Amino acid sequence: MPLGPLFSQKMVLIERANRVKTDKLYLGYGIHYRLQGKDEYWYRREITDVLPESQAIYLDRELTPLKDIARMRYPRDPLPRILGGALLTFGVTLTIANTVSYLRKDGDPTALLYGVALASGTLGIHWSKPKLLKFGKRWRLRAIEVPTKGRF
Repeated sequence: MPLGPLFSQKMVLIERANRVKTDKLYLGYGIHYRLQGKDEYWYRREITDVLPESQAIYLDRELTPLKDIARMRYPRDPLPRILGGALLTFGVTLTIANTVSYLRKDGDPTALLYGVALASGTLGIHWSKPKLLKFGKRWRLRAIEVPTKGRF
């Protein structure tokens, strides 16, 4: 026996300008964010409820309008994080190997090897850190509710 729309799925969408793909934040997801204004403090809270009508969310039972969130740290996909760690390890290992080779007088390491190590380490650090999303022209947050129909 169909019972109509009993359940709904509430979520917060992270949208980027001129992109169809969105990221979804569901209830229970922890976010790391900064509010509008001169406050330099980063908050780490969990989404406890989403209010699509007023475009606001409850973060640990504290009502926060989505327009008040200025920045958010968002974890990268797994592949760039893994590659970032591998590149960082490669850069550090290459630097140590070049330095040991120079100290043992096995040869004079070239600047190219140190340059490759520096580039690899820098790219590895960049890919290992979470993305910093600045909300405004390019990124925005939107609260939605998707009704679902189903049976018990």
